[in-house]
Amino acid sequence: MFRHILVPVDDALTSAQAAQYAFTLTRALGGQATLLRLLENPSPAAHERASAQLSALAREARRPPRQVILPLHDHDAVQAITAYAQGQQVDLIVLGVTGEGGLTDEAVGRLATTLARTSGVPVHLAAVTRAGRPAGSNAWRRAVTRNPPPPDR
Repeated sequence: MFRHILVPVDDALTSAQAAQYAFTLTRALGGQATLLRLLENPSPAAHERASAQLSALAREARRPPRQVILPLHDHDAVQAITAYAQGQQVDLIVLGVTGEGGLTDEAVGRLATTLARTSGVPVHLAAVTRAGRPAGSNAWRRAVTRNPPPPDR
């Protein structure tokens, strides 16, 4: 089903947790994971830091993932991720969220929605708490409590 899983990576803890989630999926389902790091400033030093980050994440996988570093140039992250996903026959994109709500999760949610619409590839949000643990099954209650349904009339 999901033979090629793409994990866009940045400096956030949630990216590392999303990578772990993708590694778990590839172990269970077979297939390949790809870690993708986009660089706004593709200097040699930035490339070296990105390479070190991807290598550190890759050491956590049983099956070595592909490690891809691409410059952003003139287009935005959504366009770059979409182009890569379509060009490499990606079956699933995994993004990490804290599961606690807030601006970061809202931004990732907007990114996920846009990626799903533009790339045509399913996007999975892997929720992780700030402590690095999977968000509990009660995480949905926080969203429901914050946005209660309107009273019946």
